[in-house]
Amino acid sequence: MYPFLFEMADVDPETLLEWLSMGQGDERDMQLIALEQLCMLLLMSDNVDRCFECCPPRTFLPALCRIFLDDVVPDSVLEVTARAITYYLDVSAECTRRVVAMEGAVKAICSRLSGAGLGSRVSRDLAEQCIKVRGTVLELVCAREAGAVFEAGGLPCALCFIREHGARVHRDTLHSAMAVVTRLCGKVEPQDKALPDCVEALSVLLRHEDAHVADGALRCFASLADRFSRRGTDPAPLASNGLVSELLYRYACRIIFCRHTHTHTHIYRRIAFYWFFFLLLSF
Repeated sequence: MYPFLFEMADVDPETLLEWLSMGQGDERDMQLIALEQLCMLLLMSDNVDRCFECCPPRTFLPALCRIFLDDVVPDSVLEVTARAITYYLDVSAECTRRVVAMEGAVKAICSRLSGAGLGSRVSRDLAEQCIKVRGTVLELVCAREAGAVFEAGGLPCALCFIREHGARVHRDTLHSAMAVVTRLCGKVEPQDKALPDCVEALSVLLRHEDAHVADGALRCFASLADRFSRRGTDPAPLASNGLVSELLYRYACRIIFCRHTHTHTHIYRRIAFYWFFFLLLSF
């Protein structure tokens, strides 16, 4: 391997950017070193303005996004790339807009998530870096530009990730994926062609063994029901996979729980929520 390119106080941005753009054969090693160095610079800098002046987002973020658009780039390189993008996003909302503005970048990130094999530690690290809690790519972009993630197919990708790999990733990663799903469900329209698949997936998640995921799926249905109501559309399609039965079951369980434990206001609020949701679906 090559030594680190630069000392922290003596960075040549043009050389660093040039090495980031390499991607053929042995050049991958140089690209990976440049990525690691960039991550180190961004993470260790105590002056964001000076760091952004040295490695400006307007030139470095497009270079990082182009790595995600490379079909043959190995997961080890993508994982460090996702980390570098995360450091930029974590500091500045403007960086989110730059990622979204890069044609195909968000879709490529979503595709990497849905296509994650998770057969190796590197693949798992990549998937978790793409979606994991607090300070990772999809969740940060989704918090600021949910529409772009939705248009890029982020909802089915996140649902597929939970369904296929939810049992094999860390719990915080699973919860972050569910947070992305919850936010994106607010963008679904009643006429969306992907709605039946979304409803089917969410119906399965209602019975997920992780209570956070199951409650998240319920919040998604509440968001969808509100969307249908605002559009004056019959919400019956939401109940096509046993939603009403699940709501009645939860309602009954909460009533029994309250009677036996003398639980106070917050539980009754939850019960009222279930009952309101059931009534909304009934009309």
